[in-house]
Amino acid sequence: MQYVPIKQEIENGKEVYIVNAISLKNTNKSVVQKIPHPLGTDALKYSTLEEAKEAIARAGFSYVLPNGKKVTPTKTLAKKILEDCKDYDNIIYNLIRNKVNSSSQGVAQAAILALAEFPSEETFDILFEKIGEENELIRKNAIAAICRYGNILQNRIIEALEDENWVTKNSAITCIKNLMQDESIDVEKFIIPLTKSANDTNPIVQASAISTLALVYNAYKRGK
Repeated sequence: MQYVPIKQEIENGKEVYIVNAISLKNTNKSVVQKIPHPLGTDALKYSTLEEAKEAIARAGFSYVLPNGKKVTPTKTLAKKILEDCKDYDNIIYNLIRNKVNSSSQGVAQAAILALAEFPSEETFDILFEKIGEENELIRKNAIAAICRYGNILQNRIIEALEDENWVTKNSAITCIKNLMQDESIDVEKFIIPLTKSANDTNPIVQASAISTLALVYNAYKRGK
């Protein structure tokens, strides 16, 4: 069970409630929406505790109240929220998720990008699975989707460098290369893992790691 903490603070003499959130960005990398998420590095602010609780429940998570008590929304509350939303989130998400393995490559490619509009642990699992696909366009779309959430998926990208599938490892390196312009990324975290990849048994992975390591180190030096 994943919990989103709710923090109570005083701002201008009034109580406000802060929750962790992730930012959804469009193709121009402009933030279009923030949603509560346990791994979020951004924040959402609510004027009442009830608003914060409902927003977290809508995102599909449980929450930790300011007093430390962990709460899982009741079925009644969850049902009410789904009724309020007309359950569109689940309807659309399930439809897209079921298309990512379509026999039509065009449909599968489109589904991968569309799935990124619904960030969740299940979505991220699917995206990391797809960066090991033989189909190049599916891989590229999965890489692009992962990079949208690079600031919260950085550790998972590093873990993918040790995957048994060399295609997955090479795709993870591409993710790192594409994230070099993202100021929210801690580029130093990539240095040691890439030095290990530079000695990979696969020469393609080796070559990618070496060239990307140079980019990462330069980005690290610029940020010091």
